[in-house]
Amino acid sequence: MIKTLSYVVVTTPNLAQWCELAINLVGLHADVISEDQVVRLRMDEKVQRLLLQSTTGPSALTMGFEVDDAAALARVAQDLTGAGYSVVPGVEEEITKRGVTDMFHFIDADGSRVEVAYGLKDAASALRPGRPIGGFRTGELGMGHVALKAGNFPAMSALFKDVLHFSMSDFAREPFPVEFFHVNPRHHTVGLADTGTGAGIYHLMLEYNDWDDVGRALDMALEHPESIGVSLGRHSNDHITSFYVRTPDGWLLELGWGARLIDGAWQVEELPGLSLWGHERTWLPPEKREKARQQLNALAARGVRAPMAPLAQGSAPLSKKIR
Repeated sequence: MIKTLSYVVVTTPNLAQWCELAINLVGLHADVISEDQVVRLRMDEKVQRLLLQSTTGPSALTMGFEVDDAAALARVAQDLTGAGYSVVPGVEEEITKRGVTDMFHFIDADGSRVEVAYGLKDAASALRPGRPIGGFRTGELGMGHVALKAGNFPAMSALFKDVLHFSMSDFAREPFPVEFFHVNPRHHTVGLADTGTGAGIYHLMLEYNDWDDVGRALDMALEHPESIGVSLGRHSNDHITSFYVRTPDGWLLELGWGARLIDGAWQVEELPGLSLWGHERTWLPPEKREKARQQLNALAARGVRAPMAPLAQGSAPLSKKIR
């Protein structure tokens, strides 16, 4: 019933720094709703895809999943209630801020807020990117994906598989256990990682339409090398080429291009490593960084390659595995 990651809400004590990153480096369109309090960030024709809310407390990321209509919203709420989760209907203020028709939220197994909504509205004005870019890959694929560091990995996995009815895409055991889940042709909408560091946000991924826009974002990030949390590389599962920049709240924003699509013929597999090349994860402890390097060396020795995905938003899904 859930069909996309429709939006995210970022609650942050660093609103001004977030706006600078989002507008100037990423190239998002910003609409100020409440000065120094609420900013809508746009990627496409929708009224918002990232909602920034100022706080004096700790930062947080809330995923906003989309369903088709009121009936689907009620069915997801029923499934959650049956699994023991408390469902809280949306109030007028938060519904208005998000630009949706209706919504509810619940608290997941790691204590984080998750929202489900329908009817995300179109904006009344044309998109004005913060810098010249070719746009983002959204539409039926949703806005991108979120990867979480799971504190209670079994319960979080069960939530997405058994309660929200996401389908598993693939998984890895090294350098730490990870599971990837999809709800549409985007390879994954949610990733869960058991890093041993407790519950937290790992990253939010946004996908550009044009490869050059990734390169230009990287050029800007390299002016402050300490801002890069994961170097340029290509993932082994969705085949996206990307790098990760640190957000003002410390977690990462993945900026990428060229992810493949999947279809109903997709088969779950164990990944030989999380990346085909690159993606040096500076945040990992030394022993896990060495394990990741060994995986990359093994893939290089075997000459493992992946096909390039068709990039048109309406193109046919690609189920071919790496070779």
